[in-house]
Amino acid sequence: MTAKKDQIEILKYLHQRLASGDERYCTISTIRKNTGLEHPSQYILALTDDLEAAGLVITRQAYQMAGGKLFQITAAGYDAVEQGNVSISFDSSAWTGRINLSDSQKAEIQKILGEIRAIVEGSKLSNAQTANAIALIEAAETLIETPDPLWPEILRLLRSPILGNVTGVGSLLMGIVAMLMAAANS
Repeated sequence: MTAKKDQIEILKYLHQRLASGDERYCTISTIRKNTGLEHPSQYILALTDDLEAAGLVITRQAYQMAGGKLFQITAAGYDAVEQGNVSISFDSSAWTGRINLSDSQKAEIQKILGEIRAIVEGSKLSNAQTANAIALIEAAETLIETPDPLWPEILRLLRSPILGNVTGVGSLLMGIVAMLMAAANS
């Protein structure tokens, strides 16, 4: 399987970086250049999303870069490469973003987003932070209404540190993630 082999290549590269003392996060371009993967950025991003879901890599947003994400191997990923025991699963819905949710499930997610909005509006964020958080929520609400929502993109919006730092939002976001995971596995 090419995708699994590519994931292992990415993980081995990130392991080699850290083992050689380079503790910096790296970009998709750096991964592509040093692994020889000649695939679109979106493909590599989907592979790293699965690695992150498995707890083998960690990502950070790089707001100064277009589509910016930064990657680094976790301790679990490092140990998996060291022991030669890399167990990764992947799901085509991560690449396509196509998870079939019923209208009632979408309505429930919209309701949760409304609750998140209420929490953000009642929080003690600065005006700029509140405006940014509300804009992220509105973008997610708009994307959910599209005929074929791209759930990975919606979740990337909702994983923003601005929302994650508001008390009470994390558990609501986990509710959305649980619904999507259940739908993806059905």
